[in-house]
Amino acid sequence: MSLKTRGSAAIDKAQLRLALLKSIDENLDLGHGLTIEAYNHLINTTRAMVEANNTLVSNLEESRKTVTQMDKALSEMSERMLSGVATVYGKNSMEYSKAGGSNRKRSKQSSSKVTPLVAVLTTQPTQAAIANASTNRNGTTPLLQ
Repeated sequence: MSLKTRGSAAIDKAQLRLALLKSIDENLDLGHGLTIEAYNHLINTTRAMVEANNTLVSNLEESRKTVTQMDKALSEMSERMLSGVATVYGKNSMEYSKAGGSNRKRSKQSSSKVTPLVAVLTTQPTQAAIANASTNRNGTTPLLQ
């Protein structure tokens, strides 16, 4: 999420108010520090701070993009370094493992060891049992013995 630069509705409103107050008197002094000069100074100070904030936000966004690009470049170089070790020493070498690579043989062995279930159906003994079967007490031939 990037930060957004901002404007200031308060500055816009104060600038308009300043123009209206100056129409009363260019050197209006209401006492207790409420003067045209002080008001104008605060407007300008606030405007400068908003501009400084927007500059920082812009620089921060640029910095964020730079860091993202550098992260990508670092990831790519990390992959290339590991590939280089694999090329020089081989993927089954101790050096490849030390560099963070995983040995293919070990990773295949460590993966799930599911042995396929092979159902061996032998039809001859079953058919022979049925053929040789005698009838049971109900008068029917049993399927299996």
